[in-house]
Amino acid sequence: MAQRLFKRTALCVVFLTALCAYALTGCAEQQKQHTSSSQGRFDDINRWVKVFENPERNKWQKPEEVIKKLNLKNGDVIADIGAGTGYFTRLFARAVAPEGKAIGLDIENSMVKYMEEDARKLNLKNYRARVVKPDDPELEPHSVDVIFICNTYHHIQQRADYLRRLSKSLRANGRVVIVDFYKKPLPYGPPVDHKISKETVLKEFREAGYNLTRSLEFLPYQYFLEFAL
Repeated sequence: MAQRLFKRTALCVVFLTALCAYALTGCAEQQKQHTSSSQGRFDDINRWVKVFENPERNKWQKPEEVIKKLNLKNGDVIADIGAGTGYFTRLFARAVAPEGKAIGLDIENSMVKYMEEDARKLNLKNYRARVVKPDDPELEPHSVDVIFICNTYHHIQQRADYLRRLSKSLRANGRVVIVDFYKKPLPYGPPVDHKISKETVLKEFREAGYNLTRSLEFLPYQYFLEFAL
């Protein structure tokens, strides 16, 4: 009986050891994914196309409504910072056509190449894309009417300096629009500790010399904030 008890105890130890190892591996992998995302590692284009272009996103992102709220017009130049696969950029190009221009800006070469191919497939000659530095969108002074940043504000470092740099690129009556996730548990978006609260965004824009012109709440998981100088 003692021998059977020893074998049973040994099996329990082996099982618990394996279970702990599995749990630790899972936690490490989850942390790795969160760290990768927070540092802007979006070079796996096939993976992120599935995420950004997932038809399910249309239900909560409501792109057509976002376009309407932006009040874009023919001739506007709009810069989409952190454009990714051009989910919004292609829509902007249509909204400001035929004389306007939509520029998809991203720090990943793979994303920009995807947007360039997307523009060719859609035959949108006013849909441009280019690689930029993480700390500088490299926009010409007084060159854009609208700057749009969706779901990527938390990736920007030294945000006050970045926002001041953006202000120089705005034309008269130019606007900066932020669409991002509320800082709370949600079925979509990054982990809570990576999100930037609406209050923080308001504070940072105010410190950079901007005024809030509109705050809309038509999206289920995100705030829509518009700023001007």
